[in-house]
Amino acid sequence: MSLLDHVRNSRRLALLVCCAVLGCSSADQGPQRAAVRGRVTVDGKPVEHGSIQFTPVQGTTGPVAGATIETGEYSVSKATGPVVGTNMVQITGSRKTGKKATNRLGMTRDEYISMVPQHYHSQPTLIRHVEVGRNVFDFKLSSE
Repeated sequence: MSLLDHVRNSRRLALLVCCAVLGCSSADQGPQRAAVRGRVTVDGKPVEHGSIQFTPVQGTTGPVAGATIETGEYSVSKATGPVVGTNMVQITGSRKTGKKATNRLGMTRDEYISMVPQHYHSQPTLIRHVEVGRNVFDFKLSSE
């Protein structure tokens, strides 16, 4: 065997070892995620516009995931969903006041006010355990 053949075989072996250790497929990389959907209400009324965020905690690691809330409903696909395990949930939301507001450019738009109490997003205590597959988490929040 020539020196060149030996180098080529060594490179192939090194590549094979890297694939075995690191994984060859991008689908195998990163933590396992799951689909999540549900409803969000405050005092029985759906959150008109808002956001929900799932942050891994208590030994669960991975990226933060989130979605928008529209007319009280949210949905996150498995591809971008929260990490399987324990997640802290933060929720924000607003509703129309029925009034119009004028911005600095003189344009009018609907006026919104927050309808989700601040502690649901600034000092969240909501915890959910995300499982493999589809998860349904409904949040019935209180304004108190």
